[in-house]
Amino acid sequence: MKKKIASVLAALILALSLSACNVGYIDNTAFVNDITEQAIKAAVKIVAELRGTTYIGSGAVYAYEQGRYYALTNNHVAGEAGQSVLGQLIVFDCYGNPYEARLEKASLENDLAIVSFAEQEGYLAAIEVLEIAKTDEKVGTEIAAIGSPEGQFNTVTLGRILRYDKAELTGDHSGSEIEYPVICHSAVIRGGSSGGMLINKDLQIVGINYAGGTLEETGEFVEGYAVPAEKITDFLNEQQGEV
Repeated sequence: MKKKIASVLAALILALSLSACNVGYIDNTAFVNDITEQAIKAAVKIVAELRGTTYIGSGAVYAYEQGRYYALTNNHVAGEAGQSVLGQLIVFDCYGNPYEARLEKASLENDLAIVSFAEQEGYLAAIEVLEIAKTDEKVGTEIAAIGSPEGQFNTVTLGRILRYDKAELTGDHSGSEIEYPVICHSAVIRGGSSGGMLINKDLQIVGINYAGGTLEETGEFVEGYAVPAEKITDFLNEQQGEV
């Protein structure tokens, strides 16, 4: 799993056109190529261990400073483990290289967290840094979700922003207290996609996935939910100092 550059070329690309509003062929070849060549290198898998339980989520590298990378993820992925002496955070880059990580900040109200990890000599890795969109994307915008569902590496699905709305979550979501409208989108996500990025065709981060809706009877995916760009920026601006 470690140091295999070829793994990025074998990334699972699920190009899904899920919009019922568009009829005809949509050519997303250029978008998918840009994702494979650049954006996917900003994706990380996050493994959090706490009290004997292992949690797997996703993340997106958005900054690099003084030999450390900084990645966005969800509070419910990394927050509790990162704050506990009994917890451990490991980040894997898109090539499978592991890094010990530390929690920099977490927020229940936004279900966001920042983890950082040091650049490692000897790793044949070219980690990318993606910028965060300055404003929320419009409804209808084509987007891609990149993450680690079920612990897989470099999984990409395509979709559109459907609307902005509040998401009523069921079950145990103790690490999330989001009460504002979020991105509702059609790019398929699964367990382990939490903390993964939504990007636009300019390869900007427009959202961070935190939950998905499924049919109760079959478990079939309905839509995904992501923290929008402007809320991400607000969260980042609350930090002390610059990252």
